[in-house]
Amino acid sequence: MDTRFILTLLAVVDAGSFASAARRENLTPAAVAQRIRSLESALGKQLVVRSGQQVAPTQDCLSILPRLKKIAINVAQIASDFDDTGLAGPIRLGAISTALSDRVPSVLSRFAAQAPAATLSVTPGTSKDLYARLLDEELDAAFLVRPPFKTPKSITCIHIESQPMVMVTQAGDSRSPEAIIRQEKALVYDPTSWGGQLVTDWIKAHIPHSKILCELDAVEAIAIAVGHGIGYSIIPAWAGLDDLVSVKRVALPQIAQSRELVLAHRRLTTESIRLLRS
Repeated sequence: MDTRFILTLLAVVDAGSFASAARRENLTPAAVAQRIRSLESALGKQLVVRSGQQVAPTQDCLSILPRLKKIAINVAQIASDFDDTGLAGPIRLGAISTALSDRVPSVLSRFAAQAPAATLSVTPGTSKDLYARLLDEELDAAFLVRPPFKTPKSITCIHIESQPMVMVTQAGDSRSPEAIIRQEKALVYDPTSWGGQLVTDWIKAHIPHSKILCELDAVEAIAIAVGHGIGYSIIPAWAGLDDLVSVKRVALPQIAQSRELVLAHRRLTTESIRLLRS
């Protein structure tokens, strides 16, 4: 069985169509379809069903997907077996939105300079989504908010930084936090997100529900909106917040919780971890 055909099948399942998978694999849709037929012939099972332009995996295909993913991972990592540092193969990194701007650029720079043989891919997402992809072995590591529960032994979380919760309002606003809360609408850091959960109780105690404009799991978008004069918010002070000159940050010492950014990973080498966290 040609492992390239397995990669093509995984691309089809992920993309949902032969055409999209073909673009990813740099093939023609006809070549993609031929590879799928070859796999189906070798396995004696139908692996996908077509409905117009869309393609969906069959139950037989879903039952073997975890094994196929592991095969793809092992094949991709063969090159790293000849490199004691573990930096010669692919590294699949996830990052929440703030880490994409705060952390990922320097990570790319270090890998380019110190690990040119590595193939680094970066996937954006929420902490919950990235953690799920780590569990499913679709990612090797991710910058995310520390999970609010005990993680399995297969996942290691390394502390990166603590980000205190602060109030953000438009630059030049001289009002007290109490006055701002009374007079303005709040853009609330999504209370269902791991970071937003940290301030849910404080918000319920201090901000009437009628004064909440919206809930959003995107602190950068919240800060930008506030900078345009749209209300205020209580969000973590990530490093990039200092670069937004359109907003003013106000310390809230009464909120003891901080958002903890961690590097969660599965079995990364010491050298890989060093380049990711430095």
